[in-house]
Amino acid sequence: MWKLIRVIGLLMVLSLTLAACGGGGADDLLGQIEKDGVIRVSTDANYEPQSFLNESGEFVGFDIDVANEIGKRLGVDVEFKTPDWDLITAGNWGGQWDMSVGSMTVTTARQKVLDFADPAYYYTPAQFAAADGSGIDTLDDIAGQAVCVGLSTTYESWLNGDMEGLGLPETSIFADPPADVTVIPLATDSECVQSIQSGREEFSVFLTSNTVVEAALAGDVPIHKVGSPVFSENLAVAFDKNSELDDTSLVKRVSEIIAEMHADGTLSDLSMKWFGKDLTVDPTK
Repeated sequence: MWKLIRVIGLLMVLSLTLAACGGGGADDLLGQIEKDGVIRVSTDANYEPQSFLNESGEFVGFDIDVANEIGKRLGVDVEFKTPDWDLITAGNWGGQWDMSVGSMTVTTARQKVLDFADPAYYYTPAQFAAADGSGIDTLDDIAGQAVCVGLSTTYESWLNGDMEGLGLPETSIFADPPADVTVIPLATDSECVQSIQSGREEFSVFLTSNTVVEAALAGDVPIHKVGSPVFSENLAVAFDKNSELDDTSLVKRVSEIIAEMHADGTLSDLSMKWFGKDLTVDPTK
């Protein structure tokens, strides 16, 4: 009898130890992901070269590769979701996806509703571009113009002068917003490019990531850069603060994975693959 009690006791201790070594069990978000064998990741299907659908209908791009590598290192499969950007940045995801790998800038306003992995996984400058022949060639020319941006983006916040909500350090902001602009928000930044390409005349200038501008130039879209970058963005993996299951251990583990990917050169290699340059080093440091 005493042997049986002792064996049962040892099994209980072993069980508790294993639970402590994992993600906290299925009662937290990481534990549930490990139990299900899949992590659901929100991203954008129209944000080349970060994330987009190829001719075979498969998700490809820098963000897609980063998300898949995170899933690999977590030991789970990745399932992509494509909610609208404003829904992702608003938080309160209702358990529809577990994390966002969608080139999201860490801002003061977003930190109120979202948790972010630390460090950021890459950095990009925000760049104006205008249609060829528009007469908009300098930053001064943008004053009084209609400017297209992605809805609920840092570009929209900056143009509206919402520096508190933007929450970027002063060293990351290189210019003041142009005066008297009319902000035209579309569902995604890439729609600004596509609208100009299709001949839309409601606006001739837009603000987005330099990576989107360079992808458009490489695709022979009739646009040109206007001035130098106006601010730098630190882009990080995001999580819902109001997740039904505690996300603490998931945020910690993904942060560790991002740090590992910086250290072993994985992020640099992926950046070179998709952008032709290494965007994984903080330009303000």
